[in-house]
Amino acid sequence: MATLLKDLPELVENNVISPQTATDIERYYAARVNPQTNIMLTIFGVLGGILAGLGIILIFAHNWDNFSKTIKTGLAVLPLFIAQALAGYSILKNKSSVWKETAATLLFFAVGASISLVAQIYNISGDFPAFLTTWILLCLPLVYLLNSNAAAILLLVFSTWYSAVAGYSLWERPYWYLLFIAALLPFYIGHLKTGKNSNLAVVLNWLMPLSLLIAFGAFLKGADGFVVVMYMAFLCLMYNVGSLPFFANLKKQTGYLAFGELGIIIVLLMVSAQYMWLEITGNMQYGIYAVQSHFIIIWAVLLLISAILMFRYKSATFSSLKWATFLFPVLYFIAMVNVPLATILTNLVILAFGILTIRNGINKLHFRTLNFGILVLAVLTTIRFFDTNISFAIRGSLFLIVGIGFFAANYIVIKKKKEQPDTHTHEN
Repeated sequence: MATLLKDLPELVENNVISPQTATDIERYYAARVNPQTNIMLTIFGVLGGILAGLGIILIFAHNWDNFSKTIKTGLAVLPLFIAQALAGYSILKNKSSVWKETAATLLFFAVGASISLVAQIYNISGDFPAFLTTWILLCLPLVYLLNSNAAAILLLVFSTWYSAVAGYSLWERPYWYLLFIAALLPFYIGHLKTGKNSNLAVVLNWLMPLSLLIAFGAFLKGADGFVVVMYMAFLCLMYNVGSLPFFANLKKQTGYLAFGELGIIIVLLMVSAQYMWLEITGNMQYGIYAVQSHFIIIWAVLLLISAILMFRYKSATFSSLKWATFLFPVLYFIAMVNVPLATILTNLVILAFGILTIRNGINKLHFRTLNFGILVLAVLTTIRFFDTNISFAIRGSLFLIVGIGFFAANYIVIKKKKEQPDTHTHEN
């Protein structure tokens, strides 16, 4: 590599390669020299930016009451000007990612600090969601101007915070959240295209679905008993997105599949108890006809998108849980008419999923899948232990069967792996 870099000027001089190609080669090898060092420098730069910002705020706070209003205002905006100057320098000089990430982090917190301090100095009233909205809107350009991963993550986290405060504390629908996510999507999709297995892509593939899952409930004010049905449709959509070949074939599992899978099972286990179906249907005196029309439309759209993903794109993962997309609405409508029957069918669905998952884990020699299926059956058995009138002998027998099955299934997989030492399986 060193020899090639030394020869670059000669190659350019003899018109073998262009100056731009020589520059690209230098940058390529510079990035390859020690990628771990670059990552660590970026992390420390971001942390340094956060600590420096907090330090400045604390220094000002120590003597804050002794300053005049003019000095307070100047001090309030000073970190903002310094951070802006650093960001501008990083852009104009095309500095390294460490510079840009540090500048973006400093500027992000400087904006929030300046807004809050100026509001405190001049007694400007306003609620917390409005403060977060202003902060996020002012900082959104940082993601693209500085190509900042840290800014993207911070904005996603703060957008989720805004949706939770507005939706769960104030019972307001956080419509600004939709704009924030729409603004971050090009950055997110761009990284999926250019570096789908990069560290940032891995982080965003967990933070994005977690954010969507938290924010989704903030829009369900007034849905009452239909909330569970709406959440189930959303979880099924998330699971189907995570099962797409693009995500399923990544080196690291995504939050779409993990949260969707876990969420679907949790909801099914919840409604496996009869009183839960009674609670859901009891909150809706006239069933689905009592639900506001826009909730039904959103629910139908979620189911339609899930169905398209199921049948249009072949999955690279075991997909028995996908059928919850259609099974749960059927169970819901049955519960509106006959709660005991819906309860029995729900338990049978969970039982079938657990058995199919165990079989898939054995066939694929995949311990996580195998033990997840066993765990589902164990939890189902535990729940039935407390809410049924069956005898202790039968309950004990059920636990014994699950325990024996756990050891037997894992023993089978271990034995098969020993017989096929060169077999490598991959499953998210």
